[in-house]
Formats: sequence, C-alpha cells, structure tokens
Amino acid sequence: MTSTGEVVAVGSPRFTLHTLGWRAFQDLCAAVLREVWGQSVQAFADSNDGGRDGAFYGTWSSPDGPGPFGDVPAGPFVLQCKHSKKADATLSPSELDDEFAKAAALVERGECGTYVLLTNARVTGTSEEEIRRRLRASGVAHPLVLDGHWLNDMIASHRGLRMFVPRVYGLGDLSQILDERAYSQATLLMASAPEQVATFVVTSAYRKAARALRDHGFVVLLGDPAVGKSVIALMLAISAADNWGCPAVKARTSEDLVQRWNPHEREQFFWLDDAFGAVRHEEHLTHAWARDLPHVMSAIKNGARVVLTSRSYIYNEARPLLKTYAYPLLHEQQVTVDVAELTRTERQQILYNYIAAGDQPNDVRTQMKPHLEAAADAAPFRPEAARRLGLEAFTGGVSLTRQGITAFMVESQQLLSDVYDQLDPHAQAALALT
Repeated sequence: MTSTGEVVAVGSPRFTLHTLGWRAFQDLCAAVLREVWGQSVQAFADSNDGGRDGAFYGTWSSPDGPGPFGDVPAGPFVLQCKHSKKADATLSPSELDDEFAKAAALVERGECGTYVLLTNARVTGTSEEEIRRRLRASGVAHPLVLDGHWLNDMIASHRGLRMFVPRVYGLGDLSQILDERAYSQATLLMASAPEQVATFVVTSAYRKAARALRDHGFVVLLGDPAVGKSVIALMLAISAADNWGCPAVKARTSEDLVQRWNPHEREQFFWLDDAFGAVRHEEHLTHAWARDLPHVMSAIKNGARVVLTSRSYIYNEARPLLKTYAYPLLHEQQVTVDVAELTRTERQQILYNYIAAGDQPNDVRTQMKPHLEAAADAAPFRPEAARRLGLEAFTGGVSLTRQGITAFMVESQQLLSDVYDQLDPHAQAALALT
C-alpha cells in the first residue's frame, strides 16, 4: 500500500483486458485521463471524426506541475485507443501506418501537440522507440506510448479509476487489488449476479451516480421497471467495498437503516431497493423516511454511503412529503439520477453485451444482426428486454425480422406479464377497470 492509501498488487497485476469490448476499453482509456491525469476529454464520433476514429481529445493542462511523463505543455492532445481481442497480443509499428498519417494531418491543422497511444497489447522497447520516432516525424511534439502492462498497473493502483470503470472487477483475481475484507465483500456481491457484472455498461447515469456517492455519500436511482437501477446499485456496492472498505448492508426500510447504522464504524454502505414502495407509492414508507432523514443524513456525514432506488412515478409522489427543502442535495436534485437516460451508443453497447453473453445459436445471432441497430433504437428501451433477447428461453416465438425484434423490445409480453404479476390486487383491479 502506498503512502496515499492506494492498493498496489504484489508482483505484476494482470487483468484480462482483451475480453473487454472496444467500447468498454475506450471507457477505460477515458477514465485513465480523467481519474489518473485529471484531464477533461471529449470523444469523437465513430464516423466523420477528422481522423480520430476511436479517439479522445482535449486541451492538456498540468495544474499540479509536471506529471508522470515529464512536463507536458498545455495544448491540444489526442488519445488513440488500440484494443486487441487476443490475449498476449503484441502491437507492432506496421499496424499503425494509418494512424501516423492521421497524426500528421491533425498536427497540420493545429489539433495535436501531444499524442497518447494507449493499448492493452504488449509493446516491446524497440517498437515503442520506433512508434515515438514516427510520431515525431509526423510533427507530434510529445508522443507517449502506454501498453497493457502500464494499464494493468494503473488499474491496480488507482481505486478511483476502478470506481468509474467497474467492469475491471470481473477481469481478474480480485486479491490483486483488494485487501482481505474488501475482497470478501466484493466476491460475495459479484457471486450474487455474475451475469450483471460481466455485461455491465458504464453509462453517463452510472458516472453521475458514482460521482454523487463519492462527493455526497448519497444517491437516489430513478427509473421505470427493468431499466437497470439495481444493477447500478450493485456495481456501486462493489466499488464502495474497494474504495472505502465499506461492508454492504441491504436494508429494507429507513428504520432498518437507522437501526443497523453503527456510529463507531465510519464506513458502511446501505442499499435500499424500492425505498418508497415496490409498485405503488406507500405513504407510510415515505413518512418514515421524512422522520428518519435527519438520522440518515447524520450517518452520511459520519462516513456512511447510501443508495436508494425507486420507480420514477413513485418518487414523484413521495418527493413532496420528504421535505426536501430541508435537505439542499435532494431539493436541488444533485443526488438524483434518472437511470433510463441512455445515449444511443450506450443502448447499442448494452444490447451487444447481452447478445454476446447470451445463449442464442450462431445462426440465430446471424439473422438478428441486421436488425439490432433498430432494436437499440426501440422506444422505450429496456435493458431487461435486451437481456431476454439474448436468451433462447424468451425468444422461441419471435420473428427474426426487423419488425419482430423491435416489437419484442417494445412489447415483450413475458416482460409485461412479469411486471403485472408484481402488482397487488388493488392495482390489478384498477388496471382492469381502466
């Protein structure tokens, strides 16, 4: 462990980064820039990106003086991500011929002073020297080449990085990065839902939730049924075990939380699903929260972390009763996150991950492939419907056409039936009357 409290693995850490999808690898690269170097970045689109396909860019700043690579001057920089699906792959300079030409064009337009190549592959000393030489020949003032070994070290030594890319928890031996207590916690949490960990996509909603939990110790995850609230809560619980050594407590009510909070144990993580009612607003739960909020906020002030989930329509009914004006974070909605707000790229990656992890035969996947873009554009888009599309058990009668797959995403009868079965008799009667 370093003097700053970071965990450093004994020996050389190793994560199976080749199993990440290219999008998840780009998320990891962007997180390195933000969390390790403190640089703000923008991603270029996958097309019409001015020669920066799969890249990030920004203006390099060094507010704390020289960084780990010397004094990189402020100015435009480009981060190029190169991901290999092969374990133990080695990157050669010849594979980057197109990138050298693109770099020269970027330099000529004044858009690249520093060029960072980040890859999960191995780069030999000779290859690194040649890549840097050719980048300088292209006009790049400050070329940096960082390979998989370096990236593994960053994952092992930066907890904040892992929090914002929680997929890394499923990529190797957790004992490389966690102490014994956190290891036990994270292992149990991951064992409860291994598929969810393996297919998780870092969305803007997750990043907002992680920042709220880090900065304020509290977050409320909102969304309709089957949009992924509990999955985000699970990943936050795993990250909390790593970042703060928090034992995870899955409480049922605000009273349960208050009773189980130990003022003598500074770091605790509390997770409550359906805090204000499972399928309809239950006023007695909300009144209890209004009564217990001072105690909950005291726990948070003393180091506890709290994650609540709620369906949006239930929270909208509960919010006026919570006296949010007394709690600025809730009143200003700094800690509320709408999980259903997904970008098109995020929807596509969620769908891809579930299809890749599912059990559909190859011929079925082949027939589905031309229609998956339309499936990702379905409105509303439910991650649970995407998960079921990847499983044979749910798609026996689905027509493998654009219309059939889109209809499955929007109007999955089994999913609707499962939601209906959660309703109490009064809600079912109201629905029947409607």
